[in-house]
Amino acid sequence: MNLLKDKFTRGFFSGVAGGLAANVVSLFFGFINFTTLRFADWTGIIIFGHTPPFSTGEILFSLTANIGFTGFLGIVFTYLIPLIKNTNLLFKGWVFSTFIWFFIYSVTALFKVEGTMPLPLNTAIANVATTSIYGLVLAATLGKEVVKNATESTRNNFRIVPAMKPIENNDDDNE
Repeated sequence: MNLLKDKFTRGFFSGVAGGLAANVVSLFFGFINFTTLRFADWTGIIIFGHTPPFSTGEILFSLTANIGFTGFLGIVFTYLIPLIKNTNLLFKGWVFSTFIWFFIYSVTALFKVEGTMPLPLNTAIANVATTSIYGLVLAATLGKEVVKNATESTRNNFRIVPAMKPIENNDDDNE
């Protein structure tokens, strides 16, 4: 059995690929001082309960947790695919990722998570750019074959079958 034909596993690894790409760009934006909060910083604030700066160990742990979370999001996206048409997959990956970005921004604003709000424009731009990279890489690595298999699998799960066996007319029971 090929592990990558399994929707769950393929979704996880596609999410991890997207997460790695997004985190590399996010770290680069941090390195050139274009952003005040990298993806690892967002995760670190949630995990450790304090604002940056973080120790090297905390950053590495945050990066690992963030990449695991992006893998989980890849699984979610993979299971959403059969519910939508599989055309324009890159666009749908981008919409999915920007929805997650906006949702996370909303939750941190709603709960006033220290260190996440207010943000300068360049940080918001950097975060939406890296989020977009995540969604595009997620959809691209997921591939059309998995989308095709997921759609066919869903169709097969919705076959109409009788709810019970037909009652056989057996004359021996009436005697």
